[in-house]
Amino acid sequence: MSQTQTQLYKQAIDVGALAAQDLAILAKPWAKGAKAPDPLFDANGIVTGALSTFKSLGEIEQKAGAKITPDVKYNDLMGYGARAPRRKFLQSEGLSLDFTPQEVRQITKEILLNIKADAFEMTSTGGVKWTKTAGSPPRYWSLFLLAEDVNDETLDPIWQWWHLGKMSLDKPGAQSLQMDSASEAPATLTLLQDGDYLYESGIDGPGFAPIAASLGFGVTGGTFTVTVSGTPTGTYTLSIGGQTTAGIAPGATAAAVKSALAALSNVGSSKVLVSGSAGGPYAVTFSGVTGTLTADGSGLTGGSVTVA
Repeated sequence: MSQTQTQLYKQAIDVGALAAQDLAILAKPWAKGAKAPDPLFDANGIVTGALSTFKSLGEIEQKAGAKITPDVKYNDLMGYGARAPRRKFLQSEGLSLDFTPQEVRQITKEILLNIKADAFEMTSTGGVKWTKTAGSPPRYWSLFLLAEDVNDETLDPIWQWWHLGKMSLDKPGAQSLQMDSASEAPATLTLLQDGDYLYESGIDGPGFAPIAASLGFGVTGGTFTVTVSGTPTGTYTLSIGGQTTAGIAPGATAAAVKSALAALSNVGSSKVLVSGSAGGPYAVTFSGVTGTLTADGSGLTGGSVTVA
């Protein structure tokens, strides 16, 4: 059956409709200039130790989930007698994060009650108590959200992530003491500016790399195919935008090729996706990187490397 006109131009991609099949929220006290870890992902998921300074808020209420709501305000410039604005001026921008934790963790209490770690005291019976004092100045937090989905076609994971650099409690919800629900309170946190930094967000994972280009990501820099021919020994290099990688082994994994490219000052891990089997061919997709990818195989013996 031929495509209808709407199907033809819609170009729908089913696996591009992402959901949060699972969700983790982590937090740590804010430090000036806090940014997302880089590199953040490798072939196994989050780079080991990348989030070691964060603490988990535990399980999150399923029905409520987490809501990230942008908050942008504009002032309109109206001409005399006009019915629509001539221009718009940005007044403020930010976002809010709403979620309901289920577990009574210390980090969660610190956030919801705006208290410090030294407010908690272990009792002689193995319990814990905390003291809330009046007039406590607001505390600031860095939060990291990780949502997991799966590519239905390859069965590989896809991760959506957010690093919210400087957040502060806006309003804690009511703590409900009931028989059939967790007693922890919901929370709303709002984003603050840290220098010119607001937040970082992205999508990663082996389930995303094959569909990134078809969803429009990486268009600026384009997609290239790197092919290693023969059974060479030695190393080769890749170059883009005047920058050249360190030597890459002929049998390198896609993650190793990405790491070599991500180390370039004009690339970074957030601007390149690499997929393919160890030894290639590799599909290399750049986003926001100017230049054409080239290869130098002069360091190889018994084979060659090409870029198309």
